[in-house]
Amino acid sequence: MTSPFFIPVELSHTALLLSDVQTQILKRFPTEIQKDYLDKIKILLGFFRAEISKCRSNQDTTIRSAPYDGVPLIVHHTLPFNLNSNAFVSPYNKLGKWVKQLEDAGYFANAPSDPHHPYYGIPDDIVPSGGWGGKDEIVLGKLQPSCFGSSDLQSYLRARGIRHVVLVGLTTMGSILGSARAGADLDFHIICVEEGIIDDDPEVHNFLMSKVLPKFVDVVHLKDILRLQV
Repeated sequence: MTSPFFIPVELSHTALLLSDVQTQILKRFPTEIQKDYLDKIKILLGFFRAEISKCRSNQDTTIRSAPYDGVPLIVHHTLPFNLNSNAFVSPYNKLGKWVKQLEDAGYFANAPSDPHHPYYGIPDDIVPSGGWGGKDEIVLGKLQPSCFGSSDLQSYLRARGIRHVVLVGLTTMGSILGSARAGADLDFHIICVEEGIIDDDPEVHNFLMSKVLPKFVDVVHLKDILRLQV
């Protein structure tokens, strides 16, 4: 059977990267699509959380000098909307119009403008059961659609020895296209999961996932990820 990955994947050196999976963007989709999407994301998160727990339980800390060596990572990477009242959105960036539409729709109503306490808008359904604060599932804010453009993401990935990045999120022609291309250019093995990526325009989604992204990254199905083992 032919592998869907162009190189073998070491799950122990893999990160699950959730890009812009946040309430403000999800609200743009019908309720049934939101639920179906989050159900699939929860399956992915459950798989990675179980693998991380397995690695931690098998890890012999008395002989390992690197406490994170061989442990997968989960990164929730979102735009902290309303941070400094969205002053980070440049008037020369065409996305400014899109942010204005979200503002007018009231999607920032519960998002404070306090720069010391940014609001990441991560849906309650996918927050870790024990809350935030762990070393293996973290939250990062960004100020651009691309995950690799305006945050400390690379530092976290390099520190953990991450070589493979399983990328999911919203939307296909937004953060996913930008993050996939940027990550590939930085020599990370980027893996886009079909069921974990959606877009407002199904036609654009299908074109990007079938014609554009496969030239630079692996595009696979959820079942392909669930077959991986540390």
